[in-house]
Amino acid sequence: MYHLAVCDDEPGALDELCRLCDDDLDALGVRHRIVPFHSAGELLDALNSGEGRFDMFCLDICMDGMTGMDLARELRRRDERASIIFVTCTDAFLREGYSVRAMQYLGKPVDRESLMDVLRNDIRLNHAPKLVTLRRGSHTVAMPIADMLYVESRDHGVYIHTSGDERFFSMPLSEAEKLLPSEHFCRCHNSFLVNMAAITEIGRHSLTLKDGGTIPIGRRYYEQTQLCLVRYLNANA
Repeated sequence: MYHLAVCDDEPGALDELCRLCDDDLDALGVRHRIVPFHSAGELLDALNSGEGRFDMFCLDICMDGMTGMDLARELRRRDERASIIFVTCTDAFLREGYSVRAMQYLGKPVDRESLMDVLRNDIRLNHAPKLVTLRRGSHTVAMPIADMLYVESRDHGVYIHTSGDERFFSMPLSEAEKLLPSEHFCRCHNSFLVNMAAITEIGRHSLTLKDGGTIPIGRRYYEQTQLCLVRYLNANA
């Protein structure tokens, strides 16, 4: 789940920015939660109470009381990793933005494509390998790695299986193997890739997964699968 805080003291601008973020994240196929804040103080109160944990902060700079720039300094003091973007009608604060390592300045009114580029880049750069971005027809789909059990080659494409669901992508298994992070996925069969976090038991001819299902191990892939699993478990011990 991608958590986004949007802060702007103009109600109309706040509603519009939340709507744009929601539309863009839906278009990217990213499960998300957007929380609007009408002032810097309201956002800080949420953080102080423990109610808020956010991956991205989208801040208006020119707010009454504590400005967006002052808020960004406080956010950066608390969290070195959170991403910050500014929405502003002036470039007067451009130089100051370097001190808080802002990802981007977006002018008002916000251009949807520019906003989507920022969100897409943040997900790719700062939330991998939590998410994998794949093309599905004309759409880009971001799937959480933790939800993926295995990938199966079938019907001239691949099915990505999650608990109780599957999604079809028109690509060969070899292409899916290149797109998925090798530290998480291993080829265990000519027709299967497995998420090693999903394995609960490894047998001579099959793997048991955390949802209770099983998938085959090809004879030529048995030793490779064992080595990959041991390497994964050691890295995540």
